[in-house]
Amino acid sequence: MNYEELLLYLDIDTPDDFVYFEAMADLIECEDYIEQEALDALFSGADNEMTAQLIDEYFEEVMNGLPDDSAEIYTLLDQIKMCLEGLVTNAETEHDMRMFASELYRFRCWYSEESEVEVIPEDDSIGEIMCLRDAITCARMERLGGDSYRYSFENALNYEIDGYTMSLSELVNLTEDEGTE
Repeated sequence: MNYEELLLYLDIDTPDDFVYFEAMADLIECEDYIEQEALDALFSGADNEMTAQLIDEYFEEVMNGLPDDSAEIYTLLDQIKMCLEGLVTNAETEHDMRMFASELYRFRCWYSEESEVEVIPEDDSIGEIMCLRDAITCARMERLGGDSYRYSFENALNYEIDGYTMSLSELVNLTEDEGTE
């Protein structure tokens, strides 16, 4: 999917319109191939603060959908969320935005394609391997009265977080923000 097709898919006219939770969810959960250049163009024109907020909202929704006994995958997703938020919040140059878009692209591929979660019915019938996105959807359906499953996230913990680190000024700002709440 190229840039024009991506805007059409997200039902927005320009990157300035990338302000809704649904657009972030559609982008991350899209099953179609999205060109890296399309993501670069989208995020180079989108508002960084709004994008960080959408990432936070999306990841909170995803993590709330996890089964209760999934602390390791929860922690990994929280780290990915903080990395993505940090990258976009502190992006000042075109190169910084490309780094963010690249990391989001890598996350999308892992989350919707490469991750492997074993989902085993409670009746011990044969389970299946699905991507993390689909396993979380299954867990949400279970909460709505669907079939019961056990989830093994062990093989989905293979996501390497790139070397984003917080600067001293970010840490000071974070500490000041927490102190005022």
